[in-house]
Amino acid sequence: MKKFASIFILMLSIVSCSSDNADSRSSFTYYGKWKLTRSTGSFVEAIYIIGKPQYLEYYDLKKDNTFIKTRTKDGVTTTASGTFSITEIQNQKHFKLTYTSTSDIIESCTGNLSEELFINEAQELISTWQNCDGPTLVYEKTK
Repeated sequence: MKKFASIFILMLSIVSCSSDNADSRSSFTYYGKWKLTRSTGSFVEAIYIIGKPQYLEYYDLKKDNTFIKTRTKDGVTTTASGTFSITEIQNQKHFKLTYTSTSDIIESCTGNLSEELFINEAQELISTWQNCDGPTLVYEKTK
């Protein structure tokens, strides 16, 4: 009977540990403010200091599936907004942002009113602009 009790306690502790990891991952939310933290590109002009963005940029993803993008460069702040949809591709959340009007801060391969981003395993928001020779833009969730 002691062996059975020991095995039961061991199994319970294993299940509890794996359950905690799953809960912490599922409690992650993508809603909120994301700050541009890294920028790399294949062209020298894309960056001033390797890895450091040349401007401040944020996405604010709202729970009603709207967003605001804000960029401050050379003392000038520009904002653009719209709606977003979410799909899951290969266990990653992918976001399609659709802007309400044209703006210089839309970073897209297609040159239209949309951008695409995804959340990687490190829970960073990554632009897909690098797929068409744009810089790789990495955003981290702010608190």
